[in-house]
Amino acid sequence: ATAPPPVAIGEAPPRYPTVFPPSTTLRYALRRGALSGEGTLAWQSDGQRYELTLTGSVFGIDVIGQVSRGGFDEAGLAPERFVDRRRGRDRSAANFDRAAGRITFSGPLVWFPLVPGAQDRLSWMMQVPGIVQADPQRFGPGARIGVFVTGSRGDGDVWTFVVEGRERIEVPAGAVDGALRLKREPRKPYDTLVEVWLDPAQHHLPVRARLTTLPGGETLELLLVP
Repeated sequence: ATAPPPVAIGEAPPRYPTVFPPSTTLRYALRRGALSGEGTLAWQSDGQRYELTLTGSVFGIDVIGQVSRGGFDEAGLAPERFVDRRRGRDRSAANFDRAAGRITFSGPLVWFPLVPGAQDRLSWMMQVPGIVQADPQRFGPGARIGVFVTGSRGDGDVWTFVVEGRERIEVPAGAVDGALRLKREPRKPYDTLVEVWLDPAQHHLPVRARLTTLPGGETLELLLVP
């Protein structure tokens, strides 16, 4: 059988300089719809390789389990494999085949061209802060960051984050002054609305994030705790 053609992605996003933090673990209060629990974002990097893990549970039941592993290149994080485990059972993966220049999936037969700076649905949470941290003055209100983001089920699109400005916000870990708020609008049905607040005092890491599948989906919210 012939291989399916790649999914066209339109114009590739620009490359940005990046600066990443040392290894760290962030803990969050997690809300999904009416349920609440706890989540952990663990970042490990030796400058050559990285592993990023997001876990979350509600009433002791795992509701989110994602792992992104890879290295670094001139465009920032260079994922090699992204694994998404939902509610502890079904597992799916995206593979970033850098030799072949394509992103493939454990399930669907579709594939995407591997454009520079392409991220998965977890690694963007470190890539976008890395872009801002490299040149914070560049990202005033109205500035845009374009990143190609893929999930594990054959979905992928350019996510355009628009800087909404800086604001003081309160999270369980305390007040954050000058948090940089970015918003990504969905572009098609069942797409993801993303709102994220980055802390300038902590390498612009996310102190709050809200992800909502539209139309009608539940919101997943993360709020930094001490």
